[in-house]
Amino acid sequence: MSGYAKNIMIYTTISGTGLSMYSVLYNLFLRNLGYANDFISAVMSSQLWGTAIIGLLLGFLADIIGRRKIIIYSSFLMPVVGIMMLYPINKIYLIVLSFFRGGFSAVIFTVVLAAISSNTESGDRAKIFGLNFGLNMASGVFGNFIGGLLGDIIGLKVTLFISAIIYLSSAIPILKIKAIKGRIPCKFSFKGLNRDQKKILSYYFISTGAVGFGAGLFVHFGNLIFKDLFSLSTAGIGIVLSIAQLGTAMGSALSHRLGKRFGPLKFVLVMEIMVVPLIILMSFVREPIAFTGVYTMRFVFMNITSPILTTIVFSSLPEDKLSTLSGINGFINNSIRAIAAMMFGEIVGAATSGYTILFLISAFFYGISAFIAFLFFKNFEKTDFSRKLYSRK
Repeated sequence: MSGYAKNIMIYTTISGTGLSMYSVLYNLFLRNLGYANDFISAVMSSQLWGTAIIGLLLGFLADIIGRRKIIIYSSFLMPVVGIMMLYPINKIYLIVLSFFRGGFSAVIFTVVLAAISSNTESGDRAKIFGLNFGLNMASGVFGNFIGGLLGDIIGLKVTLFISAIIYLSSAIPILKIKAIKGRIPCKFSFKGLNRDQKKILSYYFISTGAVGFGAGLFVHFGNLIFKDLFSLSTAGIGIVLSIAQLGTAMGSALSHRLGKRFGPLKFVLVMEIMVVPLIILMSFVREPIAFTGVYTMRFVFMNITSPILTTIVFSSLPEDKLSTLSGINGFINNSIRAIAAMMFGEIVGAATSGYTILFLISAFFYGISAFIAFLFFKNFEKTDFSRKLYSRK
């Protein structure tokens, strides 16, 4: 494995830890300040809009001025904004800052993925994507656990401040990477893509939109869900969310092997189909251990396929457009999540019975994604680039 890939993975681990520590606590921090679900939904929605809009801009800029610079700038700016959000002046102030914090966090899911794809050989790419995604999930396990634990011991505000400092230190491994400047496109256009590439992008964008809406309804509010349904402590919430990410981390690190064993897109299809009944079960299961088990399986089955699909999609597209295309996908994902997040407070309201409706609506959109997974499998499972990436040799 190249030094470039190793430093990217170190960055992923540190930034993922800081990000998850902050994420597991901030909604609870707002709840403790007396804010209701509707305003917390607005803050989360603003963050996702920032991830969508600023993320698109960062993806485009990364192809012009270089991915390394964008990652470094974001590593400094995001924790600064995160610390500012710990001192709320008024609601508008929080919503605006949340927008920028979401924007600077986008590099983890857009620019970094493009950087890996551009600087790895096709034979190693599936393995490195899987390892990087696994490390992201593993850092989430640690971040959720330590964040929840420290939140109970030393307080939410102090722990949130520590998480911002941890995220800031993620710039160190990126500073060690030799700058690789992106190619300057005269004008971005889809005209340079062939028919199969356009079809792959269409499926990818539709799947992203469907999952984005289904996930946006509840994924970003896992801490509030376990608080409302089961009255878990901050540490308990951190442990539950860590369990969900632990399974995903282990599976993601082995995703390239699972793709080789079962066929990459066949594996994606089976996992996505299995997610739908799990979300339906979440609508009705109200025993805490059983619900945690179902929640964890849904999280694992859905996210374990991400490195596989990302590897195939990115490997089929022009290298000089990867950051921009990733930014567009991020815009679709997060803008739709932002819309869905705004609906969380309205659907759930003040009664826990609202969660039943919330999960049923989510299951429908995950069903759409499962259908797109079938189209992916039908059209591209036996293509040359898919076989090359997941050859059993």
